[in-house]
Amino acid sequence: MRFAFYGRFSTVGYQDPATSRAWQLESAGRVIAGRGRVVAEFFDEGWSRSLPWTRRPQAAALLAAAANPAGEFDAVVVAEFERAFTAGQAQSVIAQLNAYGVQLWLPELEGPVDLAEPEHRAVLKMLQRVEHCPGAQRAWSAVTECA
Repeated sequence: MRFAFYGRFSTVGYQDPATSRAWQLESAGRVIAGRGRVVAEFFDEGWSRSLPWTRRPQAAALLAAAANPAGEFDAVVVAEFERAFTAGQAQSVIAQLNAYGVQLWLPELEGPVDLAEPEHRAVLKMLQRVEHCPGAQRAWSAVTECA
């Protein structure tokens, strides 16, 4: 399977772009290990995840590439939900990608998101809530490490 990697960081003054990109790409690589390879990379530097994908240059480029019927990639993989989305964005972006025949893979699901699956919708809902609760990301990490 051919994957596009999407990564992002916003705080240029507090993070090293190369280090951030490397750990995100490594994390995404673990999700797809043995199932495919990254054939395209899209990485937004200095752009907040609060912006819609259409307003982040690389996310917008990824959506445009996904819309291409020639299909450079079959799926998109991200390093973690919080790097790519805020609460209201995930389902609409996933639905848009799916309309183009492109899957979204999340490490939190250890594979592709299927919006028809109640369990996947529940995980997305939990991930959307995690960002609003102090300490919840650490709790979510502990749960997924024990699974």
